[in-house]
Amino acid sequence: MEKASIGIRFVSYVIDAIILNLIGYALMFIAMTSGVEYRVASFIGLPISIGYFTYLFGKGQSLGMKAMKIKLCGTDETYPIGYRKGFLRAVGMIISGLVVGMGYLWLLIDKNKQGWHDKIAGTYVVVA
Repeated sequence: MEKASIGIRFVSYVIDAIILNLIGYALMFIAMTSGVEYRVASFIGLPISIGYFTYLFGKGQSLGMKAMKIKLCGTDETYPIGYRKGFLRAVGMIISGLVVGMGYLWLLIDKNKQGWHDKIAGTYVVVA
């Protein structure tokens, strides 16, 4: 299994972030025009992101990963990883970003190119 480079993983994440922002803006617009307060509507993003990543990670690839031709597999080489590991990885991404992004920077020093979120879920990102 060839591990995906950090650059390809970053571009994949940017693609996913753009998709999620477009979905979020559309839902925020709908919520705001329906009379929902801004601070209530602003909490829509987190469950949408976790749902997006859980579902697509569980199936093996997010849309950004598909575009960059990379995929997720378990450390035991299982593919797809399933929704449980997909959820763990989605929550792990939040944890990776909370400590000044250290969980993502971990990719630079880890021999298996795993961030904290990969370690939490027991996954590798590999070239498809």
